[in-house]
Amino acid sequence: MNYARFEEEIVLRYGIILEGWTYEKFVNPSELSSSLPGLTKLHDALKSGECRFVKLSADERKARMEKYQEKLSSGEIQQFQRKRRCDAGVRREGYKKAKIDGKFGSGNDVNDSGEEEVGPKSTEFVDSDRD
Repeated sequence: MNYARFEEEIVLRYGIILEGWTYEKFVNPSELSSSLPGLTKLHDALKSGECRFVKLSADERKARMEKYQEKLSSGEIQQFQRKRRCDAGVRREGYKKAKIDGKFGSGNDVNDSGEEEVGPKSTEFVDSDRD
């Protein structure tokens, strides 16, 4: 689940919120304190149904979207942007060409006509000192 961008990826996209979270900040459970009382409280809330996912109405979802847009325009939060690929703008060779060039896949040799030569990779006979 996407904890870091929960608002934009879950709430705004699907219209689902989490009610009853027992901690101040909503984070990945692996990042929570390992103190037993806090975790027990969260566990009990999940088991009893106090902490649960709830579907927003259309009006609530629209209000939440407007509030999010205001925060974006004011600069209070920034929209997530993926990192640019290191090979962006460079044409990448296709699957078939990579396979013919032997850069992909089977590990078999490719002859001059582009056909795979299937056969053993080791020598036919192995010299051994044992008699």
